[in-house]
Amino acid sequence: MKHSLLFLGALDYPNVPQAGDAIKNRFIVDLFRRELKGVDYVDTQRWKKNPLILIRVIRYLLTRRYDNIVISTSNVSAYRLIRLTTSLHLKSRIYYFMIGGYTPVKIKNGIYRPEPFRKLERIIVEADKVCQLYSEVGIYNTYRMYNFKPVLYVPDISTPHTGRVRFVFLSRLTRLKGVFNIINSVRILNAEGLSDRFQVDFYGRIDADIREPFMRDADDLPNVSYKGFLKLDSPEGYKILSGYDAMLFPTMHLTEGFPGVIADAAMAALPVLASDWQYAREIIGDGRCGILFPMGDDKALTGYMKKLIENRQILEPMRKNALERSNEYNVDKVLTRDLITLLGMDKPITD
Repeated sequence: MKHSLLFLGALDYPNVPQAGDAIKNRFIVDLFRRELKGVDYVDTQRWKKNPLILIRVIRYLLTRRYDNIVISTSNVSAYRLIRLTTSLHLKSRIYYFMIGGYTPVKIKNGIYRPEPFRKLERIIVEADKVCQLYSEVGIYNTYRMYNFKPVLYVPDISTPHTGRVRFVFLSRLTRLKGVFNIINSVRILNAEGLSDRFQVDFYGRIDADIREPFMRDADDLPNVSYKGFLKLDSPEGYKILSGYDAMLFPTMHLTEGFPGVIADAAMAALPVLASDWQYAREIIGDGRCGILFPMGDDKALTGYMKKLIENRQILEPMRKNALERSNEYNVDKVLTRDLITLLGMDKPITD
């Protein structure tokens, strides 16, 4: 019996997903189940700790016949799965829904071989610049699809915010996400006498190696709070998010693609003060939906935070731009039957 599709990616069933890849993958699998018949999946969450997951992948590949195979994992595991599936000479179309944005860089630097990627039916990427990077290494089978979210709440941006300027950080709390860069900026601004004019709230899971120093800093600073998790599976979560003035995203991850929190910010009409990672100008735009500064430049981060504290009106046109841009991230407009047809997934492969 031939099946329509096998999906390989992190889904984190049956837990409430917290990582962006699992959240995104669940929406993609829902589309396949809705539009295609005979959809199987292997949840690769925590595959490094559970070798049975890889065994299950191999069993499905060798014992079942599929028209389509979809790989949607982080770049290291994706490369392994791409090499495996393309080496088996399967009569299947193989698609790579790319998580992050660093794979073509690794190909260019000789870390990954380009041949397996050329055998793919299509590589679905999160930014036009990723397509450009693939073309620079002779790979042209790409399709750009921005990250996406469900529209659960439409904020009212007619009334300007008042009171303290409220910054929010919404992501996994790690050193490379710039958590302590924000803390350092807060200390400097507080020393300049601005502590009663702004606040910074952090949401997200805290990495174990920084929990103690981060919580100590949060307790020491009067205008910093750790708020736990902000649930964005209901209108209430986006209503809370839209009450902030700007999102802080000083990432230093070279592998950053299109983080889901940037789509969340747009849907909450929230400008983003972000480091200028490789795809930030395409996704945020400097001055359009936020303000960009050089990656790792704490002085610039502090300076822009101060500028916004002293003149929050700068953010008003960005709020409007962000909300308008969010239309491109509406899951109901991105994950459609037309996408299935465009990618050729609805065509059976004849023997």
